[in-house]
Amino acid sequence: MRVLQLGKFYDPVVGGMESALREMCETMREQVEVRVVVANTRMRTEHEMREVAVTRVASLGKLWSCSMAPAYPLWARKFEADVMHVHVPNPLAELSAMMAAREMPVVAHFHSDVVRQKNLLKIYRPFLEAFYRRVNAIVVPTPTHIEISEFVRRHREKCHVVPFGIPLQRFELGESGRRRVEELRDGRPMVLAVGRLVGYKGVGNLIRAFAGVAEKSAARLVIIGTGPLEKTLRDEAQRAGIAERVEFAGQVSDAELVAYYHAAELFVLPSITNAEMFGIVQLEAMACGKAVISTNLPTGVPWVNQHGKTGMVVAPGDVGVLAEAIRYLLENGARRREMGAAGRKRVEKHFTSERMAAGLMEVYRAVVGERAGEEIWQGVPAKRPRSEEAVAAGEKYASG
Repeated sequence: MRVLQLGKFYDPVVGGMESALREMCETMREQVEVRVVVANTRMRTEHEMREVAVTRVASLGKLWSCSMAPAYPLWARKFEADVMHVHVPNPLAELSAMMAAREMPVVAHFHSDVVRQKNLLKIYRPFLEAFYRRVNAIVVPTPTHIEISEFVRRHREKCHVVPFGIPLQRFELGESGRRRVEELRDGRPMVLAVGRLVGYKGVGNLIRAFAGVAEKSAARLVIIGTGPLEKTLRDEAQRAGIAERVEFAGQVSDAELVAYYHAAELFVLPSITNAEMFGIVQLEAMACGKAVISTNLPTGVPWVNQHGKTGMVVAPGDVGVLAEAIRYLLENGARRREMGAAGRKRVEKHFTSERMAAGLMEVYRAVVGERAGEEIWQGVPAKRPRSEEAVAAGEKYASG
């Protein structure tokens, strides 16, 4: 089976959607032939043969967070495929799906709605509605994603819950990794945050909360990631009088990131808007046996991190409550380790790359079988599960 993946960008560009796309492609390449089309970050089209074949289409830059890569739909049409897998939101990929032959099965992978560009959405809405009518199936990473999107919930009969997954082996420590963990530990408990330094991530709130923690604890805060708010956040730490206790580590390698996860006492995802729809970094911290503090957004974030089981879920934007949660877990090592162990088990059971790949293969078989009149594909009956069954399967994940 040939699968054409249409995304915004691809590794080494950093982002939640990019991480998920890379993991899907690298995990599934033994089962299907994968081709990836994304926008480039420069004004030329480049073709790469990495673990999978990637075409990066020449881009003139960005407009309203959308890449201006006019040849994107043309490149998407160049590659023969049995399934077109579109990662949403991405107007270029959605346009490519609308231009595809009517018999081409299209799978929409819903990551998020358009959150910030409200005025643009008024113009974009009719096109987006037509796109969702066109697609054969919609993949959502949690049942919550169906309800939070006014576009997706109108087509719940097309929805399949397939949680994001990560490769557990990537988060194991070898000898060099263990040495690096010991180097990162300096006797002070480490609180870790990972993500782009942009407004919706709520890192400013975390710094203000940590100022209250630092009064009664020797802990330090390490922030991994870069972004336009870095100087503002550094100034925030300076004003709070905790600059020497807050480390901005910048962008780090995959191996270095794993070492930081293991060296930390706990992990915090302080996001404050619905732009944070899942939080794959939560899975990464849980895979390393760390308790997670996240926020009670009406998205998939608290569905991943279960309050009182794998960590603590606090009100978004509430600096005082966030500080209390950090203090509680720093002061209660046994409870913290218990939550960390539960998080590791939850990832092992529900959020592995292999489990994600198996779920996607079921969706592909369903849409290919639908096109071929419910024919047998490689000995497996191609029958699309009812949306009620898909959502029930997702609820089973959540309660696990």
